[in-house]
Amino acid sequence: MIEAIHGLTGDRARWTEAIRGLTVGRTRCVRRLAFALVLLLGLGLARPAAAHPLDIGYLRIDTDGATVSIGLDMHVNAAARLAGVDPRTLDAGAIQRYAHQLANATYRVAPLTTPAGACQWTTARAALHDRTTSLTETVACPVATRSIRWAFPFVGEARISPTFQVLVKARIAGQEHVAIVDKTRPSLELTTTSAIGLGTFVWTGVEHIGAAPGQWRGPSGWKLPDGLDHILFLLALMLAGGGLLRILGIVSGFTLGHSITLALSALHLIRPPAALIEPLIALSIAFVAAEAFLGKFEGHRWKVASCFGLIHGFGFATALNQLDLSTGDLVSALFGYNLGVELGQVTIVLATAPLILYLQRHRHFHPLVRGVAAAIFVAGVYWFFQRLG
Repeated sequence: MIEAIHGLTGDRARWTEAIRGLTVGRTRCVRRLAFALVLLLGLGLARPAAAHPLDIGYLRIDTDGATVSIGLDMHVNAAARLAGVDPRTLDAGAIQRYAHQLANATYRVAPLTTPAGACQWTTARAALHDRTTSLTETVACPVATRSIRWAFPFVGEARISPTFQVLVKARIAGQEHVAIVDKTRPSLELTTTSAIGLGTFVWTGVEHIGAAPGQWRGPSGWKLPDGLDHILFLLALMLAGGGLLRILGIVSGFTLGHSITLALSALHLIRPPAALIEPLIALSIAFVAAEAFLGKFEGHRWKVASCFGLIHGFGFATALNQLDLSTGDLVSALFGYNLGVELGQVTIVLATAPLILYLQRHRHFHPLVRGVAAAIFVAGVYWFFQRLG
């Protein structure tokens, strides 16, 4: 009997040791995953996050018989990157000296063609308006233009930013068109019957958040997306705690705020400068991360997410203002873009929630959670001072 009891006790000890081993193994696995997350944040701090003005350019095309007038606007930092110079050296006088270099690096890389043949470039001009570089040129085509084809290799090759997009407004033979050129659609083909679809604006919203699969891979393999700042904001909201449904409700507050300011700005009711908005976006990331680190965030996360959305919404609204869309196109753009932003947010939350919720449920991982929040805070402060310049 005594031997049987000892046998049972030994079996129990072995089972206990086995369970402890599984627990330790699982804990080590989660710690490694969490360490990888912190490492990703560190890699993000090692390079500047692409500020939103670098992500969007504006192209206007206007045909008048055989003459085509074009204008390309981009942030001065994007122009400086293409010219290989310090942005601080591109003042109103210097920008004209780089006009041909910038034209050759952007829209002149490929010819603007019509069914009758390629059009001929004339003289490029450049001007600086606040922090926007404007390139303009008149193009001579063989015959009166009713359809055009135009490729933009500088967008496809991501020479400015992997998420760089060109919003296009064209008037061809009296008919207006709206289109988007980006890495996945680096060319235009416009005729008197072409039009942009709602799905294009939806996908633009998904890409703007950093949730498109292609944004996580580059020529050399995996990389961090240029929408990293918004992703870190979402992570900071999640680190403060709460179940999955509550987190989804909180991040939806961002979309609400985003929708309000998009509409207000697109209707020309409020139009703050990008030089003010971009640092505020970075500062809001630092604020949310600090609240998550201190644990004093539980009661008002939805309000903070909504306020962040109010600030963030002005970025894309500036692009819509540049296009001067008709009422129908504006409604389609606003609805599609905000839907894409919400879909992108939900994708990011669902992808990261299992690990974050697991860390929150186990008290011995709480210091690690606070460490990640501290890393996000440092990133927000860094981007704040970077964007002030």
